[in-house]
Amino acid sequence: MQASTTSAARRSETSPGQLTEHLYGFLKFVLHGAGGDYVRAVGELELSLTQLRALHVLAYDVEQTSLKDLADRLELSLPAVSRSIDGLVQRGLVTRSEDEADRRMKQVRATPAAPELLDRLTELRLAGIEQFVSTLSGRERTRLTSALALLAEREEIASRCAAPGTSSPRKDS
Repeated sequence: MQASTTSAARRSETSPGQLTEHLYGFLKFVLHGAGGDYVRAVGELELSLTQLRALHVLAYDVEQTSLKDLADRLELSLPAVSRSIDGLVQRGLVTRSEDEADRRMKQVRATPAAPELLDRLTELRLAGIEQFVSTLSGRERTRLTSALALLAEREEIASRCAAPGTSSPRKDS
């Protein structure tokens, strides 16, 4: 009897591939389908993915850094990051200055407008997620909460589960 129970348990387990497909579909729906206002706002702002990533680093991870360090953090070429930063400087979201110790190096820093913009975009993203959550039945909410609670205990996820409207503090200056 134990062999058939073990065999049944194995058959009911989800394969990594199936879980990957389900997570991908869920995330795509929540982030794109239910998050239409976010996608529209980013499009209207004409911000690239590189610019959004750079803004997040400059607004939340470092107070100021060199273009080279930023390129390394984003794992992109220095020319690509420099072009992206040019657009952010023109929008008043980032400042660029010469390094006092080495004038060949450029230092970049987020302006106060950068975290404000990112907070507004986060609010739009959260509104889309809240809209999705409002469509769930009580049973679905309970089951989803239980499943996500296990994942939210992981440090790399827990650190991103800050209450809405609170910016994460800079990790280093």
